Amino acid sequence: MTRPPFPRSLAGLRRTLLVVLALAIARIPAAPAPRAPEPGREIESYPSDWFGIQRAFPGTDVPQQRWTAALEQARVDRAAAALSTSDALLTWQPVGPTNIGGRVTAITGGPTGTPLYLGAANGGVFRSTDFGVTWLPVFDALGVPSIGALALQPGDPATVYVGTGEANTAIDNYDGSGLFRSRDSGANWESLGLAETRRIARVAIDPSDPRKLFVAAMGSQFSTGPDRGLYRSVDGGANWTRALFVNDSTGACDVVVNPVHPETVFCATWERVRRPQYRHAYGPGCGIWRSPDHGATWSRLAGGLPTPSDSVGRIALALAPSQPRTMYAQIMAKDGSGRGFYRSTDGGQSWIRRDVSGFTGSFGGFGWYFGDCVVAPNNPDRVYALGVPAQRSTNGGSTFNSVANTLHPDQHALFLPAQRPDRMFLGNDGGLFWSADTGVTWTQAAGLPITQFYAGAIDPSNPLRILGGAQDNGTVMDTTGAPGAWRPIYGGDGFWCLVDPVNPLVTFAEYQNASSGTGPQRSTDGGGGFSSPTGINGADRFNWSTPFVMDPSNHNVMLTASQRVYRSQNNGVSYSIISPDLTTNPVSSLVYGTITTLAISAADVNFYLAGTDDGRVWRSEDAGGSWFEITAGLPLRWVTRVVADPVQRNTIYVTLSGFVADEHAAHVYRSTNRGSTWVEIDGNLPDAPVNDLIVDPADNRTLYAGTDVGVYATRNLGAGWFPLGQGMPLQVIHDLSLHAASRTLVAATHGRSQWKLDLSQLPVAVAAPPPAGIAFSKAWPNPARGTVRFTLATPSPAAFRVAVFDALGRRVRGLADRTFGAGRHELVWDGRDAAGRSLAAGVYYARAASGGWSAVRRIVRVE
Repeated sequence: MTRPPFPRSLAGLRRTLLVVLALAIARIPAAPAPRAPEPGREIESYPSDWFGIQRAFPGTDVPQQRWTAALEQARVDRAAAALSTSDALLTWQPVGPTNIGGRVTAITGGPTGTPLYLGAANGGVFRSTDFGVTWLPVFDALGVPSIGALALQPGDPATVYVGTGEANTAIDNYDGSGLFRSRDSGANWESLGLAETRRIARVAIDPSDPRKLFVAAMGSQFSTGPDRGLYRSVDGGANWTRALFVNDSTGACDVVVNPVHPETVFCATWERVRRPQYRHAYGPGCGIWRSPDHGATWSRLAGGLPTPSDSVGRIALALAPSQPRTMYAQIMAKDGSGRGFYRSTDGGQSWIRRDVSGFTGSFGGFGWYFGDCVVAPNNPDRVYALGVPAQRSTNGGSTFNSVANTLHPDQHALFLPAQRPDRMFLGNDGGLFWSADTGVTWTQAAGLPITQFYAGAIDPSNPLRILGGAQDNGTVMDTTGAPGAWRPIYGGDGFWCLVDPVNPLVTFAEYQNASSGTGPQRSTDGGGGFSSPTGINGADRFNWSTPFVMDPSNHNVMLTASQRVYRSQNNGVSYSIISPDLTTNPVSSLVYGTITTLAISAADVNFYLAGTDDGRVWRSEDAGGSWFEITAGLPLRWVTRVVADPVQRNTIYVTLSGFVADEHAAHVYRSTNRGSTWVEIDGNLPDAPVNDLIVDPADNRTLYAGTDVGVYATRNLGAGWFPLGQGMPLQVIHDLSLHAASRTLVAATHGRSQWKLDLSQLPVAVAAPPPAGIAFSKAWPNPARGTVRFTLATPSPAAFRVAVFDALGRRVRGLADRTFGAGRHELVWDGRDAAGRSLAAGVYYARAASGGWSAVRRIVRVE
């Protein structure tokens, strides 16, 4: 989808950055109010860039090396915490949903349908041995939740390959970390490299020689470069060559090996550039290629295929297992519709466009979001095209009819077992559905906690009643405490939600952009039906995730916001404007320059706070009568939360998103004078976005932070942070909710549903902060072949624990666990593990900790 040209003459850095950001976000057409789309049904919109843009701001790309470093530190922190007996050993409990689902990107399995493997867009890999009835996560230890491709080794169902990084151009996840393999059904994993490819669309294995592997890689979404195309290994993944490369904006999106003549390999390439200035997913780089010699040489196929041009988009390939000379190509058009469904019956030499009806309009205008077509294993004329619905043709692609009309839309993966063609396993934005009768009836797989939440809430009167707004799945709710008993209550993509503490039947929810500008939707029957408020100007600019909050002491007072703040004084029935435009008011016709977060102080009900997506923070001390900007002293970042201390009326907090490529970016700030001055309190937090912050009302020196690498806590106002609890996989935490009465903390993840933690085991007593002046030097020499050294300095005697971890967070060697006297102390690591074995080349981390303080230093070992 083409974007307007980049503006070249804007005054000031901030204005320039705002317009860059504005051009990245697609406006969503208004929907009639108050009717919402059915849960799980798409609004007329493109998948939003909200996730990626707020993490890139004020730049145009997420620096992958910064994200990787934050992820690795989080692994080290978790491993270190697991070895201690500290507060970090509290255990998170899953609360679901396991029955709602989330975006499934890949499915593969054995010839009978078992074992079965599923890859989620942001939830990792799961295995089932009973045809999808029950599931076990098998990839959590890797800490790489975004999955692009799965493949089983032919003849060896215990060997499974995982290509990480979703390739569908969805932007609500991070890049992957390359290709991984397990030889024992997912119990243990080894990295096979290719981390630089970022997004892997397909993995194929030569059935006659499993040492020959093919990986179709799309590369980074926001930058051009050479790390994309088709990669080949002839030694089981020990070494790789880039076998096919078109240009720096074209990756490989599919690869197929002929099962009868495995020397013949087919590859589809896709030109895709996604920048803040524009987005296109089409171009002359899109095409189909064939190799006659196991991928050593390639030629581009023509013979009836569309001529390379801007009219050609993403391509999916499928080969008929029962008749391998028959192939199909599902080709998208520039405008996101179907360009045509093509068939070859001579091994790709010549092609004929087959479709005459039921194909081109099934992609919702964003055909680049779909990249799969599948041929039945026993019938070369029965073929499936996956788009918004799943389409089936029984005449070789000539006519199509929808199959599984009642299922969740947006189909991304279909697996048909070779020996059980009556079985179908279909993955979409609502999870996994299976059929045992060739698609006549369908059952949704349960036990899959892969819902991608943007926000969550707890009923103040009932901690078992938990809500959340989710990508692709609307607003969902549980009232029983059972992970599999959630139900949808409001449609679209779900975001902020809230339960009235006085009358819990009054429930609030929304879909994207404040339900297309109609404002927070209000239910008076616990979520059975919703109505829109009055007084909201639908022409305003509303954030993709529009905030709304309730006064902690008066349930009739609520705030919501566009580029300005609205207040309701009648429990959300009607609103009126109480602020001017609090953003920089970017000159753009697109949705940008919006308020992202609001707060009302529990200690002073006239004290309001607001933060924006262009890095501004405001306060009002007279309930919205006047507003004062308090941005000075804060970096230019997307503001994720403004938080008022529940006890101290002058203390407030701000959390920020974003990475900066060349410097540490603080993500948590504290002010004790209502924002007149700020102090960063990141301490030892990983350098990753902080999305939510809760001040514990039972002890306001204790803070809980929801970050992109899990939940962290501090007992001493940020002097030292630690990963809170164990048991929850590394996940992006978008929202935290605290039920103060029961001491229940709930985390809403963006890929593994929601989790709760019993804080009653967390002592109220605050740990004493470590002495000021502690320092842990960087390693030298670095990189190193042998011994590396560190300096640990402490101004007074203190107990320290120092250990070395590998990049997966596994402790490999302890260096010290004792009390050090005041002064400087040298520590040495000789590159060996605890058993005295020399460790392989790679990245390692040394971590020093004392009380609530810790520091991590990166070490690169070379051969």
